[in-house]
Amino acid sequence: MHTRIVTVLEVHPSDSPDVWSVVVDDVSVAGTHEPFVEGVAFTAPAGEVTLVATDPGLPQVALALAIGGRVELLRGRVAFGGVTDRAELQRCTRLVDVADVTSPEEAITVRAVVQEELALAEQPASRAAVAAFLAERDLADRAGRPWGRLPAAVRTSLLLELGALHPHVRILVLSGPDRHGGDPAPWLETCHRLAATGLAVIVLTTAATVSALSTLAVAPAVSKESLA
Repeated sequence: MHTRIVTVLEVHPSDSPDVWSVVVDDVSVAGTHEPFVEGVAFTAPAGEVTLVATDPGLPQVALALAIGGRVELLRGRVAFGGVTDRAELQRCTRLVDVADVTSPEEAITVRAVVQEELALAEQPASRAAVAAFLAERDLADRAGRPWGRLPAAVRTSLLLELGALHPHVRILVLSGPDRHGGDPAPWLETCHRLAATGLAVIVLTTAATVSALSTLAVAPAVSKESLA
């Protein structure tokens, strides 16, 4: 398992991707006056973490929504296992911490965030189930604290783990985790751990963060694409 680094948009995605790869091919998403996303192309294989350098803010949000089949494309296609049906993409993709879409409000309690995410994942979401989930991660004493008081890396890692619990999930799309600050190593390690279960894990982040993450030891075999 290794990390794929996409620092410049691939001119063409892989011509022969693995059967469970996510293929983003010449994708553009319309904006108010100009496209939020234009001409994006990359391949994200199952079982790997793919870091994609994108502009922060609306471009990251728009690309996350496009990968997850949540918006109509202006141009191009997104496919998983060769399937481009938006309903199927929605079913098998979990959008993690997408700003103003799936990101929790910082003022609500840790307990409430976990309960809601467990319910969305069709998992037991009782007070006891939430307490057990947090206790397994040594966070029982923080259940009543505001979500925004948790360290950024802990919040991101929790949302990744909760997203992976969805019964049909095959793709995790993490959007803009660097906007919270903090040490990225813990959440990147979580990405690798979840990718090792067979998920395709896509991280949309800035070019500067991608460059920094490419040197982290938690990515045992970093592969920087040769792109033109």
